[in-house]
Amino acid sequence: MGIILPVAGFVYPGIPDYSGSILGLEDGTGPAFLFDAVESIQTRIPDNGLFAAFSMILIGMLIDLDGSGWAGLPLTGGIVAALAPQAGTDTATLAALAQNAATWTGGGTRVIWSSLIVVAGFCRVPVGDLVRRLAIRVVSGLLVAAVAASTSPPPSP
Repeated sequence: MGIILPVAGFVYPGIPDYSGSILGLEDGTGPAFLFDAVESIQTRIPDNGLFAAFSMILIGMLIDLDGSGWAGLPLTGGIVAALAPQAGTDTATLAALAQNAATWTGGGTRVIWSSLIVVAGFCRVPVGDLVRRLAIRVVSGLLVAAVAASTSPPPSP
């Protein structure tokens, strides 16, 4: 659990909803470091829903390799909030995709795949072998979800 605090310490100051209280500023006056960083490189990112979906899967997978399982969710949500309108995709769909990629491949797999140990024991199959066989299927499912998410239009106002 010790690694969660440093990760949160870098993520939350980048989100304006949290940065004000962390930095001791009044509500609504906190800087948006994360949004500013994404907006500064936004012109170099293709306005393509498929690219945004695959990027969010990659970011989601990388952000939760720290072992916490959930620490990357605010970060991926913040990045999606900045990228989705530009890519013309639904913000909630991309956020859900990134969060699923984070929890299914990062530290959150301990929680989500906890029943895997029971199933492996019942079937008398080594857990490691079962994980290796299922990893390809999990990543394949995420890739199919990325294609589906890229075709999801934003809701009409």
